[in-house]
Amino acid sequence: KNKNNSNNKKNNNTSCPEPGTAEASFICTVLKQKYNILTSIDGFHDHVLVIKPPMVFSRADADLFVSSFEKAAQELQLLGDSVQTMSKTPT
Repeated sequence: KNKNNSNNKKNNNTSCPEPGTAEASFICTVLKQKYNILTSIDGFHDHVLVIKPPMVFSRADADLFVSSFEKAAQELQLLGDSVQTMSKTPT
């Protein structure tokens, strides 16, 4: 008999936030349309942002990505819940 029954139970933690599917899609779209940065969304809930193509890039490239990502995140914050009604980014 297994003394540790917690290994056999499904994680039903209801306090976990919902995956940011719409948010990831919005960020992906903004990065492409405004900053010419190719990304895609991946993962079980399409909430993982993937840089395309996978490559080595310079510090300046990393700085550009972070700056562009921050701007896209600021736009997302201004949208609030209305992002949920936007269409999904094709990947």
